Amino acid sequence: MASWWSAGMNIRQLNYFIGIVEEGSFLKASRKLRIAQPALSQHIVNLEGELNTPLLIRSPRGVTPTAAGDVLYMHAKKIAAQLKQAKDDVLFEANTPKGEVALVLPPMLAPHVAPKLIKSVDKEYPDIQLRIIEARSLKGHTLIESGRADLGVLASETPSNNINGIVLYREPLYLVERLKEGEQQDDSLQIGFRELSRKPLVASHKKHAVRALVEKTAAEKKLPLNIKVEAESGRLLRSYVRDGVAAAVLPWSSQHHMWLDGEVSTRKIVKPDLERLIYLAWPKGFPLNAACNVVKSMLHDSIYSLYQQGIIRGEWIEPQQNDADPE
Repeated sequence: MASWWSAGMNIRQLNYFIGIVEEGSFLKASRKLRIAQPALSQHIVNLEGELNTPLLIRSPRGVTPTAAGDVLYMHAKKIAAQLKQAKDDVLFEANTPKGEVALVLPPMLAPHVAPKLIKSVDKEYPDIQLRIIEARSLKGHTLIESGRADLGVLASETPSNNINGIVLYREPLYLVERLKEGEQQDDSLQIGFRELSRKPLVASHKKHAVRALVEKTAAEKKLPLNIKVEAESGRLLRSYVRDGVAAAVLPWSSQHHMWLDGEVSTRKIVKPDLERLIYLAWPKGFPLNAACNVVKSMLHDSIYSLYQQGIIRGEWIEPQQNDADPE
């Protein structure tokens, strides 16, 4: 006796059979299942041939299952239910936020974002392990491009073919100097790039994105720069500024605390406007899982909150309107 299930039988045939039994008509079933009636009839003929037994009783009033058809219908319903449950279980597992997420943050944002973000993720999604990597933009780009980081915030001008991302905001850069005695702070002041080029500057190492932008602009303007000292870390760079060793070119977020403490004067760099785009980025070819999507959304909200508080300054750009591939 042939087995009720064999290599020739498939779930599509079983679904067609279920539809015919439940509709009681080939015509009604063909409309519901969106298949031509002759093709539907042929599937049932093939199924009956496979099982070597009639499954349906055909009459002018419609169709009803035979005794064998009743048995097949019962099993087919169970199989269909199990397949649906399997699909639901797989999708639930795939869409449950859990596991490690490696997030790259630049030094300008890490102190403002990381502590609160880790607390929020731990509270709302305890099955997510968030690992923060503090790295400047060029190193962060390498980590994301290689897939060693799942998400990151990058500053860039030029798109990359190996990274997906959305533009968050356009960020101006400022010349930051030690506040002179008797000088009043005024965050509306500006300085032209030509005047900036004559200032003694403290700069990060040559691979730093801000320094690269300053040097590129100086080369385009054919202006020499007066780089007095280099600093490997942001903390050392800011200490040089506080002590009056030299001025620095920084985004607002990097000098925000010094400004609040009344330690520095700040002037926005113009002629030309010195600014850059800040991206939320992830590797191309590595689809974001549920945990990454959760962190991505929470990271976006955290950064936007900093923008609303004035810790980040510039032009906010709605991500859904500005898909891009950052470098």
